[in-house]
Amino acid sequence: MRVTYLVVWLLVYATSVVQSEEPPRELTPERPLHRITFTDAKSVTRSVDARVLLEAQDGGLLLEGRDGRLWNVTPKQLQKHEKTDTEFRPLSAEELGQQLSREVAELGITTPTQVVVTKHYVICSTAGRKYAEWCGSLFERLHDAFQTYWKAAGLELREPEFPLPAIVLKDHTQFTEFAAKHDRPDAALSPGYFSEPTNRIILFDLTAGPNTAPAQTAADIQRKIAASPFNVATTIHEATHQIAFNSGLHTRYADNPRWLTEGMAMFFEVPDLESRTGWKTIGRVNAPRRKDFRETSRVPREAIPLADLIRADEVFLKEGKARSAYAESWALTFYLLKTRREDVVSYLKTIQSKPRLIADSPDVRLREFEKDFGDAETLEREWKKWMTTH
Repeated sequence: MRVTYLVVWLLVYATSVVQSEEPPRELTPERPLHRITFTDAKSVTRSVDARVLLEAQDGGLLLEGRDGRLWNVTPKQLQKHEKTDTEFRPLSAEELGQQLSREVAELGITTPTQVVVTKHYVICSTAGRKYAEWCGSLFERLHDAFQTYWKAAGLELREPEFPLPAIVLKDHTQFTEFAAKHDRPDAALSPGYFSEPTNRIILFDLTAGPNTAPAQTAADIQRKIAASPFNVATTIHEATHQIAFNSGLHTRYADNPRWLTEGMAMFFEVPDLESRTGWKTIGRVNAPRRKDFRETSRVPREAIPLADLIRADEVFLKEGKARSAYAESWALTFYLLKTRREDVVSYLKTIQSKPRLIADSPDVRLREFEKDFGDAETLEREWKKWMTTH
């Protein structure tokens, strides 16, 4: 289950942008480095080297730090704003590794950190080098497969601009502590999560149990991972979110329909028990999601009309509806990519053009969906009939 979220204060700010007479000014990609001092949402004073992505009419700023983190600074929070003559550049892999290690140390965790750098990822680990290397190999395979899949579908994506950060903690205790202090306590309800504001994947060693030592070799990791394939699926799910938001498939803090972002992550997450990494292929039937879909579709009070799923994200948060929302999002994405991939690409191009911090109305969401896929009621009948045999 996805734990990616937009914090409440950001949604409030986004609403104010929508209602303002003039939308925030989005700046050009060639941006100088700015030094910004502000008070964050936890009343901590911070000085950040960043580029300004958006500037609101009232002086509010959306910043992107050199580590890829997004900061939303209101006029009341802003203390000092200095534009420099220096060009904005992302942190190097070495610099990012040092920053991630500091973030872990800030929690009071005394376990030594080790940093593993791959082509696209910087992995800071208290779980040992071997497990971090296993994660890095898995992430790189996913990255390449993700890019290849969309290129074959006719959708050009970009290479990530920033090294992709991951923090891998040695056990669930450290994971829960990190989530509570750096993100939110409910972020620790799954075996891992992607934090959209910070651009980080946060995981813990899936081979470490309360009464067992963590795996020490690649063979030991493989043996223990085989016993938890759906935890591997969660890891892939969250890594897919990160790749999607860093390759241009989605835009952070834009109005990306949740059925789409979750459906895509579930399309890629399917575990493969015969693979040494627990994951190998894209687009196979996701048996647990299909089971949920078939069960919830039979119960009128649990089933969600397609138009409702498209129009708003609230169904993912409603009591008794989350299971259906995730299951239907997977089933819809699976159906559309298997039967109407060209239309999916057309729809994705519409979503890619969404500006940050502007929320679409439910009617706009539905209209854009029906532009590529036709009448929602007709599609719902066709889709659910097709799913009975797949």
